[in-house]
Amino acid sequence: MINNGYILTSHFRDTATGLELSFFGTSDSGAFKLVFPAQKLVFFIKKDAEFNPSHFSYERKSGGLKNFSHEDVDTVYLNKYKDLSLARDYCTQKGIRTFEMDILPTERFLMERFINAQVEFTGECNKQKGLNVFISPQIRPSRAHTRLSSLSLDIETGVGGELYSIGLYFEKDHSIKQQVLMLAEENKVVSETLTYYQSERAILLEFLKLVQEWDPDLIIGWHVIGFDLKFLEKKCLENKIEFNLGRQNLPINLDEKKGIGFFAETYGRVVLDGPPVLRGAFYNYKNFKLETVASAVLGTGKDIASDSGKVSEIERRFREDKPALAKYNLLDCKLVTDIFNKLGIFKLLVTRTKISGLLLERLPVSTAAFDHVFLPKLHRKGYVAPNRIDITRDDASTGGMVIEPKVGRHHNVAVFDFKSLYPSIIMTFHIDPYSRIMAGQDYISTPKQYHFAKEEHILPEIIARLMQARAKAKELKDTALSQAVKILMNSFYGVMGSSRCRFYHADLPSAITTTGHWILKTAMEFFENRGFTVLYGDTDSIFVKMPNSDEEVCRQLANDLNDFLESMLNDEFKVQSKLECEFEKFYDQIYFSPARSGEGTAKKRYAGMANGQLEFKGMEFVRSDWTQLAKQFQAELYEKFFAGEALEDFIKSYIKNLEAGLYDDSLVYTKRLSKAPEEYTKNIPVHVKAALKVNHTGPYRLKEVSYVITKDGPEPINNSPRNFDYQHYIEKQLKPIADDILTTQNMSFDSFILGDQLSFF
Repeated sequence: MINNGYILTSHFRDTATGLELSFFGTSDSGAFKLVFPAQKLVFFIKKDAEFNPSHFSYERKSGGLKNFSHEDVDTVYLNKYKDLSLARDYCTQKGIRTFEMDILPTERFLMERFINAQVEFTGECNKQKGLNVFISPQIRPSRAHTRLSSLSLDIETGVGGELYSIGLYFEKDHSIKQQVLMLAEENKVVSETLTYYQSERAILLEFLKLVQEWDPDLIIGWHVIGFDLKFLEKKCLENKIEFNLGRQNLPINLDEKKGIGFFAETYGRVVLDGPPVLRGAFYNYKNFKLETVASAVLGTGKDIASDSGKVSEIERRFREDKPALAKYNLLDCKLVTDIFNKLGIFKLLVTRTKISGLLLERLPVSTAAFDHVFLPKLHRKGYVAPNRIDITRDDASTGGMVIEPKVGRHHNVAVFDFKSLYPSIIMTFHIDPYSRIMAGQDYISTPKQYHFAKEEHILPEIIARLMQARAKAKELKDTALSQAVKILMNSFYGVMGSSRCRFYHADLPSAITTTGHWILKTAMEFFENRGFTVLYGDTDSIFVKMPNSDEEVCRQLANDLNDFLESMLNDEFKVQSKLECEFEKFYDQIYFSPARSGEGTAKKRYAGMANGQLEFKGMEFVRSDWTQLAKQFQAELYEKFFAGEALEDFIKSYIKNLEAGLYDDSLVYTKRLSKAPEEYTKNIPVHVKAALKVNHTGPYRLKEVSYVITKDGPEPINNSPRNFDYQHYIEKQLKPIADDILTTQNMSFDSFILGDQLSFF
C-alpha cells in the first residue's frame, strides 16, 4: 500500500547495528514513524590524504568527486555518530582537511532524495504504542496535502508559584476539543470544558494523558516555551513525573540559546511559539503582547486586558469565581489558534517547508535551507562543499546603493521598482558558488569584472523555477505559496554573504551588490537623459519627478527602461537580461527631510501622500521604539503639512493638550531586553532602569518592558505611575519630528515655544 505523509521531526541515534535515523510524521491514515537502521554518516577528504585511523570503524571509497579547488576527494563512511568526533579530532591532529563533515545525517538523508517534508512511502506497517511504524520503507518525494492538528496551551499561575489551571484548545479538521484543568478543594466535573482537581500532580497527569489521547501534530501558545512549558517542566520535576509530550510518550527537551530565545524539541510534534513565529513571517505590531496582536488581527482582546490589574484579578477569580478564570484561560488558548488561522500561519509554515526542504523545527536556519536546495545538485555536478568553519572571511560587501534624496516637498513623483532585483541579477549573470569556481575561459563578466561560468551554474535555474512558482501563486492568489517562495528566494543573497554559510566567498555578494549599483545608476541616467529629475533611489527603487500624474506614461517608461537595459546588457556583457522594472506607485506629494545631524539628507526616511493615503518610510510612525504620542503627532502634522495648512497653531495646541494630561495614555515606551535586567552593569539604559523596578515573578525572565518617563525618572506602567515629565516628551518626542519639516521652512520648534514664553514678559 502506498502511503503519503508529512514529516514533522527527525532524529538519529547510535544502536548496536549502527546509526539509526527516524522520522515522525502525520498522514490521513494517522501518525507514523519511518525508521532506517544501519545508516552511514558521510564526509569527504582529499584523495591523497593519509587517513588510516585504528580506533574507530570506517570505510573509504573513491567516487569521482572534487572539492572547490578541483582536487579529487574520497568519501568516508562512519557506522556510528559517536565516531564523528573521533574522526574530527584525528583529522585535526593529522592536518587533514575535511569537507561536509558538519551536515546532520537526517538532513543529508532527505536532501539527497529531494524530499521536502512531503513523503511517499511503502513497506510493512507495525503498530507500536499507537503509532504506525515502518522499518526501512521505500520512500520518495510526494505532493500529497495533509492538514495538521494543533493544541493551543495556556496556563494560569498564582503569585506564590502555584499552578492554578491548564487550558487546552485542540483543533483537527475543523473539529474542536476544549478543556480547562483547574486546582480546587475537591475533584469535580464542573462542565463539559471545566474539571477540578485537588492537586497539581493530578492536573499534570491529566494534562499529559490528554496530550497523548488527542495526539496533536503542533503545540502552540504565546511565550509557550519560555513560560508555560518551562513552568510545567518544573512542576513535573517537583512531582516526580516524567514530562513526556512527544509521540509514543517520549520526552520533550526545552532549551534557551542566549540572545536567540527558547527552543523545544520533541518526537513527532512541533512547538510553535506565537511571537517568534509571527516575527519570522515578517508581521509587525506595536508590541507582541497577546492582547495587542489579538486586537489588531481579530478585532477582539483578552478577557483580562489590564496589565496593572491582571495579577490581582486572576487571584480574585481563582478564589471567588473559578469558572470565570477558566473562561479567561480558555479564551487565551482560542485567541492564539484564531490568530494563527486568520493570518494563515499554519499554511505558510507548511508551504515554506515544502519549498525550502527544511522541517518545521529548522525553518529559521536559512543557511540550512540553502544547503538543502543547492548541495544535492552540486554533488551531481561532481563537487563537494567545504565545512562552514573552514571558510575564510573577507571584508563585507557593500550594501544596496542609495541615491541622495533631494530635501523638501515634491509633487507628482513616480516610484519605479526592480522586481526581485538581486535574484534577477543572479539569473542574468549566472552568479552562484559553482559557476564561480567553473569560470574558466568561457565566462560572463559583471560590470565590476567578477567572472562566472557561462554554461556551468546551478542557482540561476533554482531561482527561475521559484520565480515561476511565485508567478503561478499570484495568479491563483495563493498568498502562502507566494510568501514562502519570496522568503526563500530573497534569503539567497544574504546566505551567500553570511559568515555562517559554507558557500561564502566575498565575490558572490560583491558581484550582486555592485551590479545592483550599476543598474540603479544606469536607470538614473536613463530618466535624466529623457529630461526627468531623479529625486531619490534605494537599492531596487527609483523616485522620479513627473510633469503630471499620468500613470500610463509611467508604465510605458518602465517598459522602455526594460528594453534599454536588455539591449545594453546584451551589447556590453553578452547576457540575457532577467531584469524587470515596474511602475510601482504614484505619490501626489512626497517629502524628504534633512538629516537631524544638520548635515546632508536623511536616507531611507520619507513621508508621502498616495491616493489620498498618508505613508511613512523609516519614520517614527512605523517604528516600535517611539511612543504613540509621537506617532499620532507625526501623522497629524504631515496631514496638515501636505494639505498646506499652517503648522504653528497645531503644534502649540498639541503641546498644550499634552501638558493638560489629554495624551497620558500615549506616553508609553516599549522596548525589548536582550538579557535579564540584573545583567546590565555598566551604562544602564533608561528602559533597563524601568525594568529593574518591575515586580516580576515567574519562571521566565523579563523580555520586554513598557514604561513612561516621570519627573522621578523611568517608571514601568505596572506601577501605575503619574507625575509625568511632559518636558521630556516635548523635547525628545515632539521637537525632532516637528523640526524635520520646520527647518526647511526657515522655522524651528524652539522659536514657537520661546515665542510663547517671551509673550508673558
